[in-house]
Amino acid sequence: MKVSNWPRHAIVVLAVIGGSAVEIQAQILKETFMGSGVTRKVGGYRPVRSVMDKQSDIVRVAPENLETPHYGVIQIGDQSWAYILDEHAEGNDALYIDANADGDLTNDPRAIWTSSQRGEYKMFNGSGEIELAKGKIGAIKLYRFDPADKRRASLKDTILFYADYGYEYRFELDEQEFSTFVSGGPTPTTRFSVDRDGNGKVSRRFEQAAIGEAFNFTGTTYVFRLNDSVLSLEKATEEVEQMPLPPNLETGRKALEFVATTMDDVEVSFPSAYAGKIVMLDFWATWCGPCIGEIPNMKKAYANWHDQGFDILGVSFDRADMDEKILAFLDKNELPWPQIYEGKMWDTTLGHMHDVSGIPFVLLVDGDSGEILATARQLRGPGLSDFIRQELEKKFKIKLEEEPDEAVEDTN
Repeated sequence: MKVSNWPRHAIVVLAVIGGSAVEIQAQILKETFMGSGVTRKVGGYRPVRSVMDKQSDIVRVAPENLETPHYGVIQIGDQSWAYILDEHAEGNDALYIDANADGDLTNDPRAIWTSSQRGEYKMFNGSGEIELAKGKIGAIKLYRFDPADKRRASLKDTILFYADYGYEYRFELDEQEFSTFVSGGPTPTTRFSVDRDGNGKVSRRFEQAAIGEAFNFTGTTYVFRLNDSVLSLEKATEEVEQMPLPPNLETGRKALEFVATTMDDVEVSFPSAYAGKIVMLDFWATWCGPCIGEIPNMKKAYANWHDQGFDILGVSFDRADMDEKILAFLDKNELPWPQIYEGKMWDTTLGHMHDVSGIPFVLLVDGDSGEILATARQLRGPGLSDFIRQELEKKFKIKLEEEPDEAVEDTN
């Protein structure tokens, strides 16, 4: 069969499924190796532990004048590279990596190992290179916690590392061009992040695909396959529903409409229930430290401006069967605004709807127009009350004066 007669963007594979031949279009997947910088492209990393419990015979030639050497191995897939962390009494520790895996740690590119003081303890960070194949060099990042830190006693002999090299994959789905980045290389558990809407951010809920799992971003169902470390993309044999795009919740866009019931058993239609007001939609939880840290700022803004048209609607990300504890928390902290609570944590319906991947997550919305007036950047910190005042002045075209804080008696 001459594949040149087929469209340029696809070739055809005949697979036998259920006893009959099924035509599968395998899409062209352009792979580009990147020697470094992939961690930033992916947006994170998963560290791998390496315990420094090996003997010195894992290396053939070691650097001279080692003081207190510790031996370990960097293992990635079926490849491995020995390393030595040499600790010095004066603190000038050195890291050596057998980048070319020849057993000689004196003929490799210099690895970097530095330390910085983090409170009571030190933090160690390093970087180096490993040769993946002839002429194919990849960057790795390494770090280590202070071995004197009793909170991390189980890691005192451990270096953590991750690949900063990887691959960019470019492909077409229904004649739309997309790309994704993979740190290290694809594995059976790899998830691909695809910026479908081109906003420079990736939603874990609406913009990810996993190897072997059918996905539909553009109207046609596709699936990534991995065979003998070779990644491929093909049309799936079964259709799945097209995934919606992530909601655009930037300033100036329309807020999402919903109807929900508060813990007081009151049905709220958002944002129309707040006509004539501006309302902060606050996703939070009693276990969220940063959320708790914002309570004084929110209480001040609410006390100053609630009577002038400012309101708050909370959405709790607490786990199941927390009703009484949440109510007790609200009472103790004197939080008067209504709360929506399902007991589903990250599976909270409104959390899914708003694509919330971290809390606190806040939006300020005009109850009349439904326009998003501000997001977390403007709605956190001690300046919240002043910002709310400014937004109320814009909406109602009036001048508002903030009540002075009550004087605190000096008991010293």
